Amino acid sequence: MTNIFRVASADFKRLITNVVALVVIMGLSVMPCLYAWFNILSNWDPYGENATKNLQVVVASSDTGVEVGGITLNVGDMIISNLKENKTIGWVFVDTKEEAVEGVYSGKYYAALVVDEKFSSDIISFLGGDLQNPKITYYENEKKNAIAPKITGKVKTTLEEEIDKAFVSTLAKTMLQVSNYVASSEGSTTAGLTDTVQEKLEKLDGDMTTYITILESYISIIDAASSLTEATNKVTDQLDSIMQSGRTIANSASSAIDSGENAVDTTSDLMRINIGNAKTSIYSISDMTNAMLNQVDNAGKIGSTQVDSLLTAVTSLHELYNTNIKDTVSLNTEIDNEKKSIDTDLTVIEADLNALKATGDVTSADAKALIENLNKDMEESKRDIDNLYETYNNTIDPQLNNTMNSIQASMNEIQQILNYSSDSIDDVSRALNSYPEMMGFGKDKLTETLNTALDMQSKLRQLIADVDDLENNHQYATLMKLIETDPAIIADFISSPVNLDEQPIYYVANNGSATAPFYIILSIWFGALILIAIVHSTLKTVPAGCVNLMNYQKFFGRYMVFYFIGQIQTIITVLGCLLFVGIQCEHPFMFWLAASITSFTFTLFMYSLSYAFGNVGEAAAVVLLVIQVAGSGGTFPVEVLPIVFQYMYKYMPFAYGMNAIRETIAGFHGKDYWMYLGGMGIYVLVALLFGLVISIPCAKLNKMIEESKENTDLLV
Repeated sequence: MTNIFRVASADFKRLITNVVALVVIMGLSVMPCLYAWFNILSNWDPYGENATKNLQVVVASSDTGVEVGGITLNVGDMIISNLKENKTIGWVFVDTKEEAVEGVYSGKYYAALVVDEKFSSDIISFLGGDLQNPKITYYENEKKNAIAPKITGKVKTTLEEEIDKAFVSTLAKTMLQVSNYVASSEGSTTAGLTDTVQEKLEKLDGDMTTYITILESYISIIDAASSLTEATNKVTDQLDSIMQSGRTIANSASSAIDSGENAVDTTSDLMRINIGNAKTSIYSISDMTNAMLNQVDNAGKIGSTQVDSLLTAVTSLHELYNTNIKDTVSLNTEIDNEKKSIDTDLTVIEADLNALKATGDVTSADAKALIENLNKDMEESKRDIDNLYETYNNTIDPQLNNTMNSIQASMNEIQQILNYSSDSIDDVSRALNSYPEMMGFGKDKLTETLNTALDMQSKLRQLIADVDDLENNHQYATLMKLIETDPAIIADFISSPVNLDEQPIYYVANNGSATAPFYIILSIWFGALILIAIVHSTLKTVPAGCVNLMNYQKFFGRYMVFYFIGQIQTIITVLGCLLFVGIQCEHPFMFWLAASITSFTFTLFMYSLSYAFGNVGEAAAVVLLVIQVAGSGGTFPVEVLPIVFQYMYKYMPFAYGMNAIRETIAGFHGKDYWMYLGGMGIYVLVALLFGLVISIPCAKLNKMIEESKENTDLLV
């Protein structure tokens, strides 16, 4: 032991008394801690809002929108509006897809989100039965940075989840609101959904019954119309004689026919024309009697020729009246009485004219008296015809118009019958002959519709019966409870049925604290590595006072320097992490103890490699560093590493040191902390094997290597 302390004492004395050596040792003590601190700080919270908001992701919407129920819907604009409120990413909004994509290619943006132009129409495509998935195209620049795409990639997943959640929530809420409306619709006498539905179905059944009745009525009307058409065909045979009579009247009163021609819209207008013609004729006859009266005043007598002409006119009028007015269908008592009065007036006028004719040539006074009496009867006839005309226009004609509206279309062809020739009557006859075929076709269609309606009503009544049975169904009772719940609550539940209750085990406050074990262990290894690179592991001269200096005494004596500097590196790193960086640490003392033991293990292990193998041992220490950085599970879970690293993981000292420090940062689990520290004892034994045993036969080889390096005049 004396020789060991003498070697160590001599080494420390040379370090303290040499200013350059002291400065170098101070640098060696500080360098590892800087490596740990800066890496921990740079990884403090890379996934937090304060960090990710600096990553620029560009957004553009090509959505043209869609119109639903008169309302324009543009989901793309809604997405952009919501993203403007989101501060987790540095969103940049541009107008066109081309500008967004070009920004990603140029490296200006890390990623781009482009909303498809048919996004709105596709998101509601389920309404039309042709389902189309709405599309958002995601572009990312994977060349710019290795980790950035992993962070920005979370954006697309989050956005997709939010859109899906909003869509499902809105759809579920709308459906439940509709169900609530049905269950509590106005006029419903019951609160249950089945009662409400049944009430509406029964109302529909009543409407179907009414519809069936209407169809049956239409079929009956068609049957009656067929009979009417047959009767009308017979009437057309008599239209020629009526036409001739109409022409006779028209010749004497063409102006009256011209003015009344446009008003003849239905068969009832024929009566009005006949009455009007009779009225015109009676006025014409009255003019003739006045002319005769003037003749009497001028000539002093009246000739039998004028009387015959007047009598012929009155007789023709009477015949026309009997044919077209008097003998028509009885309309009401008032009209019948007026027709009788006119008939009587015309009969009296005929009697007066016959009496006038029988007298032959008479004196002026007698003729004037007869004509004045004739004029009196004529005025009475004119008044009766005027009354008939007014009564028909004001009473009968409106009544006929109201009742004849249903056959207006068919009668339009007859309204102008007085202005057509007999050939036109044949056209009317042919048209009427085609009606039975048309009505037969319509009847077939109505009969088919009636049968369909009866079948629908039968199925409807079966549905009503099924609804009656539904009320006793257990699933229905569950559905009613669901509908009675607030739609907003149910919609929220359906869109996100699982409420993830996060219960962190061994909570770590931030990513910096989580990665601290890796960077602290790495800095300790790095500190030990630069020590063996700068400080000689073998003695060049034997210190004074050392007698019979053995190999193990040289080994432990020089190691004291490595151990001491390694512990200084460790305490600075530990204190800086706790006080300067501010990492989470549940057990600060145990944290230092784990770091101290790790430093002891690493410095001893690498010192032994250098002591036993010289520069080869130093190179081996570098190789071990590279392997452990990649395969120790410090940044990625070891389970995701290639299989070779997963196998090597269990044999690497990094793993034991990191796990021990993790226990102190996040909390202990059983005796894991001591097991990890105990695991590093294996590497202490391996180090002692190298330094105390294997180093002896390797001494000559190391000496040859050193001499060879010196001969190059280049290598240290």
